[in-house]
Amino acid sequence: MRRIVLVVATAVALVGGLASPGQAGTGDTYRHLQWGLDKIEAEPAWATSRGGGALVAVVDTGVDLGHPDLAANLVTYDDADMVEPDGTCTGRKGSRTCTQDGAQDKHGHGTHVAGIVAAVANNGTGVAGVAPDAKVLPVRVLDADGSGTTDQVAAGIRYAADKGADVINLSLGFLSGVGQVVKLVGGLEPVYSAIDYAWSKGSVVVIAAGNDAVPLCSEPSAHPKAVCVGATDSRDIRSFYSNTDATMSSAYLVAPGGDAVTCAGDVVSTYLRSEPKSGCKAIEEQGYEYLAGTSMATPHVAGVAALLAARGLTNAQIVGVLTQTADDLGVPGRDAVYGYGRVNAAKAVAATA
Repeated sequence: MRRIVLVVATAVALVGGLASPGQAGTGDTYRHLQWGLDKIEAEPAWATSRGGGALVAVVDTGVDLGHPDLAANLVTYDDADMVEPDGTCTGRKGSRTCTQDGAQDKHGHGTHVAGIVAAVANNGTGVAGVAPDAKVLPVRVLDADGSGTTDQVAAGIRYAADKGADVINLSLGFLSGVGQVVKLVGGLEPVYSAIDYAWSKGSVVVIAAGNDAVPLCSEPSAHPKAVCVGATDSRDIRSFYSNTDATMSSAYLVAPGGDAVTCAGDVVSTYLRSEPKSGCKAIEEQGYEYLAGTSMATPHVAGVAALLAARGLTNAQIVGVLTQTADDLGVPGRDAVYGYGRVNAAKAVAATA
């Protein structure tokens, strides 16, 4: 078993001020800070699809299961923890008592990802998700330190597929170079096999490209059936840390991931309520935070995939629409930096009309 880790780029940046108000069409407290939703034209897409009926698995550190901006959209199971399958245990060996507590987040990363996908919209608090009526299936494969094994990740992918996930979000991966070596020695086979299995069950698998600023999708986002996602900033420029795809052989595109420099330039979403209040002055309460990384870009794409799944598209059709309707960035046409372009929810949904 090989260790696999998060691909979030940085800790929270503590400089910068308030974001400029966006097209805030909901009553959520921090909606005006969500430049990513505006950039991908999420709200115009909601007139046609809000993701109702779609299930997105967030295979990650788990989710804060009682978060008021997420709870109504969560589909939870007690056995959705691949890290501690027996649950939380107390007592000595031979007299231990274990209680399964499901995919409860003990890190924060998965909660942030889940909010980008499907935080409840227009509930008078917090943020809005890309697909605010979609359901989220939290699956815990990474521990409180943000790491886990390939076997745990593979088990989580298979679990999500068996639960009927239309979309599986993997905001995780190996450091570039390490993943390639692991693949060469066969260590990625469990994860690759699980992705193949999920695809055969009808799931779209969306994976973060990595944050090493190299021109390759990191493993396992290089899988031929995966959608590999790089990050852009609020100016639609490639984020300095984001991996790209010089091979131009994958279903690679980009989405808002933040600049990893300022609070306002990063992505605000739900977070563990048990953590201290954010150091970013725009956030006034616990349970919300700014982060940056291809980890944050990936759920923007997963959310749009959910909007399409709600329209009845197959996984192959969803990947086709995502790539064909993305906004072209950089040099004209598909390129090695932006791939097919930056995902556009409104155009994607319009293509299904």
